[in-house]
Amino acid sequence: MITTAPVRTVEPVAVRRRWPLLLVPAGVALVSSGWLGLNFDIRYAFGGLRNGPGGLLDNFVHRPLAYRVLVWLLDRGPSILTRGDKSGGVAEALIRGEALLLVTAVAVLLWAGLRRHGLRLAREGARRDGAGVAAAGMGRDPAGLRGSGADLTTDGARQDPDLTAAGLRRGGPDPTTTAPHRHHPTLTAALIAAGVWCAFALAPNWSFLQPDWTGALWATAALGAVLLPRRTAMAVAVAAVFVLLCVATKLTTAPYALLAGGVAWLFDRRRAYWTAAWSIPLILAWLGVTWLFDPLEWQWLHDMSALVPHSPLRVGLTGLDWHAFAESGANLAVVSPVVLVLPPATAVLARSAARPRLVVGGAVTAVVLAVVPVIGQGEWYLYQWIALPVLAAGLGAAALATRPPLVQTVAVLAPALTGGAVALTGPRHLPLVTAAFAGIVFIATTAACLRSTKPTKALLPLTTIAAVVAFGAANVPAAAYSITMDHSQDTNLSRYLNTAGLRERFAQLHREIGTDTTVLYFAFGDVNYLLGNPTPCRYPSPVWLQRSTFLPYVRDFPSYHDNVHCLDAPADYLLVDRKWFTVSGLEPALVARVDRLYDCGRVVHVTDTLDLCPRRT
Repeated sequence: MITTAPVRTVEPVAVRRRWPLLLVPAGVALVSSGWLGLNFDIRYAFGGLRNGPGGLLDNFVHRPLAYRVLVWLLDRGPSILTRGDKSGGVAEALIRGEALLLVTAVAVLLWAGLRRHGLRLAREGARRDGAGVAAAGMGRDPAGLRGSGADLTTDGARQDPDLTAAGLRRGGPDPTTTAPHRHHPTLTAALIAAGVWCAFALAPNWSFLQPDWTGALWATAALGAVLLPRRTAMAVAVAAVFVLLCVATKLTTAPYALLAGGVAWLFDRRRAYWTAAWSIPLILAWLGVTWLFDPLEWQWLHDMSALVPHSPLRVGLTGLDWHAFAESGANLAVVSPVVLVLPPATAVLARSAARPRLVVGGAVTAVVLAVVPVIGQGEWYLYQWIALPVLAAGLGAAALATRPPLVQTVAVLAPALTGGAVALTGPRHLPLVTAAFAGIVFIATTAACLRSTKPTKALLPLTTIAAVVAFGAANVPAAAYSITMDHSQDTNLSRYLNTAGLRERFAQLHREIGTDTTVLYFAFGDVNYLLGNPTPCRYPSPVWLQRSTFLPYVRDFPSYHDNVHCLDAPADYLLVDRKWFTVSGLEPALVARVDRLYDCGRVVHVTDTLDLCPRRT
């Protein structure tokens, strides 16, 4: 009788000693959160819920109900701990801290799920190897190994296809190294979870806490949930709830759930199928309940989907500005250089597979699912690309977890490290930078396909340096929100200084008009957030009135007519941001009505663009 020893899955001593290096990006995230604050879009949501006359169901903040619930929950901390200054720097640092805790919880869930399945597959592999040795001695093939599709890798030992496709090697000699190595599920899971954590926690400030960011986070949680519990029923139920949150947070983030489901399918096809089977009726039930009990939500959903003038819903795919799409992608490569890792990481994973086309096809499909929401919205804002950096971080970590030779390790890390270094210089010549990045990626991908025998001895230190540079570049003071697209003139520092100036000026304004005086805001949502005065209008930022000044078709929307009713209950003051809202662009009847209600002849110039008009008596 032939017996084999079980596969050991304990990390090398050097790795165990260096694991605290994974905490370095956490320190960068904490420092960044201490001063960056929230971007203007996130302030829009918080300010609308705080200052509007209704609650979660009645105040319009340009975000779906599920996202409004998350914002309301995150606002509990400032409401309790910084009640006297809920819009100050301390309050915003607290909100970002709460978000980081949420990201950490999801990353731990992902780590636990990947680790559990990695250990399970390693044990199964040990049993199969033992059976294979015994069968070879008897001149026969163990059931399920030969011709079963299980040997996807070039390793001497047969491997589970789910394990290999996920980048989790069970063992056996590596043809590119001088000595065989074994897969360590705990290290693999830790690297992937840490990479995904960095992509969320160190996301550019314009992306942080956006609905797209949140949808991607819920999709990641669904992946961890479907892999972790021992009982399939529990795993499927929890994962289905996270899938619902992913879809309900923003309908355009639904492809993220498909992406997570595809990854889950690589590990456990049965659980992936059951999760899909449970998620679909759960989503339909959510839609039905909101249809019956919250018709206003459906009105907003319909009108918001038709609001963007260049979305595929209005112009079709042929009418999209594909040049702007490509330009937006090029901007993303500078702002989030980790996306440059995708090609070489895919090459490293494909090179270790007997079916490289399957690996490449899976990676391309994942990229398409990550990009579909960008195309579906047709606005080309950089925060809408958030799933791509998350995918790149996870795929890059999976490639590094195979512990490739030094050449392949450098091939994966060099594009991110170089891209981050370039981003730190504040580049402005996008075509030149794009060409340089394309060359770097081509060289790295070619190097990833080369044969090498020199092992990597400092995997975690190299990975940590690359992660800090690639992700940290978007969090330094001089980092721009984009290079040539919208908000290209905004940097982290300029937004910080602008906010500091507004807070000081609004504090003076409070001494003049008080903090409880009602204000009708003709301004973007971050203005009412920073000022904090209540408004009688359920549209604290009147997006429908504002859009009607240059998009005439908006005047046919029910939400527009609902927004007009805000003039039926005049506030004590009208605050107009002349840079954002052109009052003269309204319908003539509305212009006359505003003039009858508010005396802008006695205007108070709050800033160079903000005017305060008192109500006529």
